[in-house]
Amino acid sequence: MKLRCLFHIHTWHSPDCLLSPRKVVALAREAGADILVVTDHETSRGSEAVRRAAQGHPRFVIPAGEYKTERGDVIGLFLQREIQSRRSNEVVEEIRMQGGLIVLPHPFKGHRLDTEFVEKMDLIETYNSRCSPEQNESAAALARSLSKPEIGGSDAHCAGEISAVLTEFETDSSVSESDLPAIFRRAPRTLQFSPVSKIYQPYSGMIKACRTYDFLLFGYQLKRMLSVASKELFSS
Repeated sequence: MKLRCLFHIHTWHSPDCLLSPRKVVALAREAGADILVVTDHETSRGSEAVRRAAQGHPRFVIPAGEYKTERGDVIGLFLQREIQSRRSNEVVEEIRMQGGLIVLPHPFKGHRLDTEFVEKMDLIETYNSRCSPEQNESAAALARSLSKPEIGGSDAHCAGEISAVLTEFETDSSVSESDLPAIFRRAPRTLQFSPVSKIYQPYSGMIKACRTYDFLLFGYQLKRMLSVASKELFSS
């Protein structure tokens, strides 16, 4: 049996995203997802809202969030309550005390890595659709060097990114929600991905600029978006 997982998705509970929980659910259904992991910035509220909207379809919606620390972002899975700290060691401990799993997302984008920190991770995101090929290759090499299980994430902030990356787990025919942590840790898996436009990244930055009234950021992201659009237009 195969379980199709969409991992690292954002909703409007993140400041740089406008996707509603219902829209995320609809897109996950279109992609044939069995597992949906919403990881909004600094909160698990988005995953809770998506779980209510899903009503069992997709079958599993995992409570999760993405938290910024002094060493970079950390994702907590199977959360029972909100993470309070923003210090890396304390975030890890809070997740662990809830019986959750700890994921290192996009390790070579926005992180200060050291061996002690990385060894605390349960999984490493080895393909992120917003990272460069070099960053993803380095992430995969890191996971292999430490024998950490891999997972792929779209890091979706826009509708067109949600199905960009799929992690497919091989499992037994009978699976319950309580089996999922072990599946994430140990089940054989394959990562499937397709390229998406790079224009989504500055676009989500513009969303954040508007929602935070940061006009300098808006101008910077607008220039980025026009540059990306020009490159993609002339390369097509």
